[in-house]
Amino acid sequence: MAVAVIWLWINYRTWFVTVGMMLLAVSVWLWRRGRVARYHREKVVKPFFAAARKILSDIPDDASHRDWVTIPQHLMGTEEIRTFRDRIPQGLLERVESWGWVARMMLTWEKLMKRPRELADRVRGWAVVTWYVERQARAAESAVLAVNLPPEAELGTGEQERLSSLVKRRIPGEWEAHWDHRAFKVVFKRPPKPPSKVSFDDVRELMETLAAHKALLGLGTRAEAITIDFDAETPHVALSIGTGGGKSSTLRSIIAQMVRKGTERVIIIDPKLISLDCFDGVPGIEIYTELFEQWAAVAEFQQEMERRYHIKKFNKDAKFPRWILVLEEQNDFAEESYQHWSEVKEKKDPARPPVFGHIARTLFKGRQADMNVISVYQRLTARAAGGTELRDQYGAKILARFSPQAWNSLVGTTPRPKSSRHNGRALVVIGGDQRQCQMAFLTDDEAREYALNGREPLAPLAYMSIAEREAEALPEPVSLVKDGVSILGADLGSVHGLSVDKTVSNGASQTATDGDVHDGPEGVVIPLVKPGSEPPQAIVGNDKAAEFLGMETGTFTKARQRYKKRTGEDIPGTFQVGKFPAWWPKDLKRWQAKLPRTGVKEVASK
Repeated sequence: MAVAVIWLWINYRTWFVTVGMMLLAVSVWLWRRGRVARYHREKVVKPFFAAARKILSDIPDDASHRDWVTIPQHLMGTEEIRTFRDRIPQGLLERVESWGWVARMMLTWEKLMKRPRELADRVRGWAVVTWYVERQARAAESAVLAVNLPPEAELGTGEQERLSSLVKRRIPGEWEAHWDHRAFKVVFKRPPKPPSKVSFDDVRELMETLAAHKALLGLGTRAEAITIDFDAETPHVALSIGTGGGKSSTLRSIIAQMVRKGTERVIIIDPKLISLDCFDGVPGIEIYTELFEQWAAVAEFQQEMERRYHIKKFNKDAKFPRWILVLEEQNDFAEESYQHWSEVKEKKDPARPPVFGHIARTLFKGRQADMNVISVYQRLTARAAGGTELRDQYGAKILARFSPQAWNSLVGTTPRPKSSRHNGRALVVIGGDQRQCQMAFLTDDEAREYALNGREPLAPLAYMSIAEREAEALPEPVSLVKDGVSILGADLGSVHGLSVDKTVSNGASQTATDGDVHDGPEGVVIPLVKPGSEPPQAIVGNDKAAEFLGMETGTFTKARQRYKKRTGEDIPGTFQVGKFPAWWPKDLKRWQAKLPRTGVKEVASK
């Protein structure tokens, strides 16, 4: 044998190498298939059969799973993919990722991978690749799972429900049971697919019938409505949707519906600058694109939640207009926040940017105060979310074109379903229930028109700065007093457009009336007090400005100098009165709101 191999190598070296490489490739392919088959048999089929035997107690003791259970291999994923990153203790990982040079490296890596990912998406669009993916998808959708039944078994409703529940828990996707008592067999089949596309015209009337606290996502396998309820089990929503999966359309749909139904304020954190610009100028919607303004907006959102709990302390039945915080491209926002925080923080400051503390408190406490969060991730890592414990605070999770790692981190249940490549096709996970959904598609113009609801936009579509938009779109702040003493301290900042009463629509009047008075315990009255209508007076000089802001003169001067050093300009809105600097009260308050509070560093715009 050795002599024959040597002779072939000497005389037919090219053919020998070619055939050898082909045999090696086939051997590796067969080994991988055998490995997957063994994994499927040991980790899926045998455990399923053992569980089924407990339900069907009449199965003989010496029975083999081959005779009783049929589970197609392609229904299941292979073993869980664990990277080196997944093996590092979470606490150590969060500490390392908070280092400045690590954050810069991660941002650099994201920039380097942008082109390869675009190329991969282009390859997925090739006809041959699309044909293969669709073929695999059709095979998965037409697959059946069969369980043979003992002829002597007496299957009542309880046993049938337990067996159906077992399939739903162990096998990913939706299944419908078809019982054949003559053949002593139950076959589980996929339900019909959702519609291939759901346009705005298809569901507009259905959207109108939903309550103010519900939003339509799309249509399910039986063309039934798939909704989320911000007042019930889904006060916060997380999306993990890859490129082309319908993320922007889904966000447009949810935002447009909630604004039309009376949501008073939607705060959008948009690092991509243009993701949701169709809502520019829509009353009640604010879009923040600069990091320091995004941090301030998130902090203000959390402060409004705390203010509402102050009111609930005296009147537990108080109702509030809904506010929604939309965190678009959370992975990018997190990386930028970590990088900037590493550059400005001092040794005594925490490793994690304070903005994640504001998000965390809102997720934990926001539901009862009608404060909801919608977060969008490419992958919901602990770093991007601001902590491992925050993942479970999202009652609804929407996934489309997701990676195995995204499912593991966002949902974490096994078995893991396969991601559909169909445009707009998503899995909606609420609690332990997974449902296929064809998301409703709204164009930019449709979403804008629906959100405006016949109203005029606050500003033209041409770009306006955030400060100008706030000045034109937002009313003056309202303060709450009890027996002449302010409930909301100056340290909590000013919050725009507050109202204790539930508004009927987004454009409802905010004028204080007798209906704005709520009786607290023992008859304590908490009225709304509107600011005076007299024109504001300019504040002249550092001493007056420091007194107005509740600061010492030296502290105010140093804060002003640090701000000027980092940004290259003075406090926005500064003007001169004689030899002294002067400001309008609104400009000083806005500047103070962006200064560091306890444990918070000021962030300068880039």
